[in-house]
Amino acid sequence: MNTPLPSLRGSLSEIMGQLQPILPSLPRRVAGEMSLEGRAFRYVDLHSFYHQVAQIFGQQLYGFESTTETPLVYDCGAHIGLATLFFKQQHPKSRVVAFEADPAIFAALRFNIESFGLRDVDARQCAVWVHGNGVSFESSSDDSGRVRGDPASGPRGGATVPSIRLRDLLSQGPVDLVKLDIEGAEFDVIADCADALPAARCLLIEAHALSQPQRLGELLATLERAGFRYVLGDLHPASWLPNDGRKPPFSFCAADKFLVSVFAWRP
Repeated sequence: MNTPLPSLRGSLSEIMGQLQPILPSLPRRVAGEMSLEGRAFRYVDLHSFYHQVAQIFGQQLYGFESTTETPLVYDCGAHIGLATLFFKQQHPKSRVVAFEADPAIFAALRFNIESFGLRDVDARQCAVWVHGNGVSFESSSDDSGRVRGDPASGPRGGATVPSIRLRDLLSQGPVDLVKLDIEGAEFDVIADCADALPAARCLLIEAHALSQPQRLGELLATLERAGFRYVLGDLHPASWLPNDGRKPPFSFCAADKFLVSVFAWRP
């Protein structure tokens, strides 16, 4: 039986403490509002909120060293703004461009940016993709909404949302960090940007190795050819997905699908 949404208020650590014992019983994909550090903060799914806070603020997954006081950050797949908030806390004078495709989640993102008075943040409601002609997007009311493909390529489900080509953004000049959490679209986007990638000093990519054929090697090879070094970390087997009879023949491996963070930089 689901527990009604709690009334949450306090610091991030206090709210995480309130959520931890009751999280498994809370309903999924139910939007609400909390009082975070004395400011109104909207969420769309408390499970997504909890795990994002644990990664971003607990593990410092998105922490990076900047060579300037005013780094430019592209937050691609900004969701409700937790990563954007982290970047602004870590680098107060940073300039952040936050992209979120889902219209409902974008509304929460924009509200949270305004509620926290974040300056030099440009929020854009669009999907990061390989062109700017719009895409079919499948909303999920959590943090797993994804691009389904070009609207002209036939019915794929989802609504059409605006899109922007990352390659075009990179052609505008240097960027200190590109963070990509775009639910599988990263493989096509990185391939499309191949010879434009040197405009980025650092890339932080959540690779969603969930489909067949596997494309992680292709992505890493593209980074190598562009002169990046990289480290892989924060790997999570996607054991919640059907294994389609492809479970690896190793006791250690729960599934052949996984998420892994790629931390890449130009030496």
